[in-house]
Amino acid sequence: MIAHAASPPIPPAVVVGLCTHGLAVARALHRGGVAVTALESDFRLPGVHTRAARVVRVPEIGGEELIDTLISVRDQLPARPDPVLYLTNDHMVRTVGHHWQLLEGAYRLSWSDCRETVLRLLDKRSLEAHCHEHRLPYPRTGLYPEPYTTEAPTPSPGTEPRFPLIVKPAHPLSGFKVRLVDDRQGLERLAAIHPHSLPFLLQEWIPGDDHRIHFTAFYLDRGRIAADFGGRKIASLPPAMGSTLAAEPLDHDGMRALAERFFAPLRLSGPASLEAKLDDQDRPWIIEPTVGRTDYWLDCCVANGVNLPLVEHRTVAGIVPEPPRRGKGTIWFDSERDPTGYLRLRLGGGETATRPWRPRFAYWDRGDPAPFGRALLRLAARTGHRAWKRLTRSRSTGRPSPHKG
Repeated sequence: MIAHAASPPIPPAVVVGLCTHGLAVARALHRGGVAVTALESDFRLPGVHTRAARVVRVPEIGGEELIDTLISVRDQLPARPDPVLYLTNDHMVRTVGHHWQLLEGAYRLSWSDCRETVLRLLDKRSLEAHCHEHRLPYPRTGLYPEPYTTEAPTPSPGTEPRFPLIVKPAHPLSGFKVRLVDDRQGLERLAAIHPHSLPFLLQEWIPGDDHRIHFTAFYLDRGRIAADFGGRKIASLPPAMGSTLAAEPLDHDGMRALAERFFAPLRLSGPASLEAKLDDQDRPWIIEPTVGRTDYWLDCCVANGVNLPLVEHRTVAGIVPEPPRRGKGTIWFDSERDPTGYLRLRLGGGETATRPWRPRFAYWDRGDPAPFGRALLRLAARTGHRAWKRLTRSRSTGRPSPHKG
């Protein structure tokens, strides 16, 4: 009688945060048969009503308190096997990366063996040095108020970034995500408004609209590509440089090749993605990577058959993941931050490569409808509140409401 090796037990998953991104991670894992525990401190979020996870209310999921939260919650989970940990923003990645020694042996983390590299890439100032070393196209970059990064070579005269400039805080989750400034005065005004977000990374602006921004997402296993997905933005906020409001699947050989060149020397494990922009001569320029977590447009990947969280779970658990089965093309819309985006783009003749339009909305899921219903109620409350404020303001000033006849 032939003895077959027993399959490794399937570990549970712990997802930190139930914003639309965290909800997408929980649903993706749940579809694959994984038992999910989700941690959230803000129970006003629609995602806390999901069926895809056991939701645990915790005091805090941000800052250094996250470590205490994870240690406390671990006692509520099965002793073995250790759960796989999923984080949903850069601040969580930074906190866990710096304090992993306190969690090791209690959780599994896909990128635990390459924490130093992940933490280095979280600092946007390190990108210029990496791109320079490996001859990767990266816009001319500087720091404000410091002249240039200490890691990068001293620029030769005339290579300083020129206005207009993209301005980003060098550290994640600061007072703003990204701004475009046209001159020195605009830069100084931004610094005066956000002094706690200094230093700023200054990056020369690559002209072009949202459609010229592409992304390539990977799941990496010691540098090996276990799964990948290519797409591009349709809309973002701020336009052409900010957070994604709508995205579609679109393979671009040059963008994928650039992403492979960027990550190959790093031999990373875990989720990793790269955003890049085509200039007016169709040359790609690196915008920024995301490491240690999936990106906000994850649900675009999952809706099109590339379930990156499930690939991550299987790989970390020692189970060979099934090859992704790509869908026919679904466009993802962030209906949380842009509720009218689908109608605006559809009625306005929005440019897409995906035909016909198959929309996927941030909260909607036929098998998990409660978050969508809660999101609708929240949207109605916000809309009513704004209308009431406009009405009371017009009454106090004696001016007629602009919505009256």
